[in-house]
Amino acid sequence: MSNDKNTLFTDTPVKKAVLTLAIPTVISQLITVVYNMADTFFIGQLNDPLQVAAATIAMPCFMFLTAFANLFGMGGSSLISRCLGSGDREKARHTAAFCIWSGIVVSLL
Repeated sequence: MSNDKNTLFTDTPVKKAVLTLAIPTVISQLITVVYNMADTFFIGQLNDPLQVAAATIAMPCFMFLTAFANLFGMGGSSLISRCLGSGDREKARHTAAFCIWSGIVVSLL
């Protein structure tokens, strides 16, 4: 890893680092909600309550899958940052690989 890739974890104040990592997650959740509202609106134009119910039921399922993605993403990044802080780059690499592959496996299920 080059030095500028570690800057966020080593030199940045904690508050700014957390905001830098959390803001993209919050934005993605907001985009998901807006996307679902648009789907519900356009499906509602069909005047079929069963289709609106299906879209409404699908949203919590999608949010559940997103929660798993955040689990591997944020939980993994916490362990990776602790490993980088202690200088254990090999464990950080293994943790990143585990999070990526676990996310792929969960998404396929």
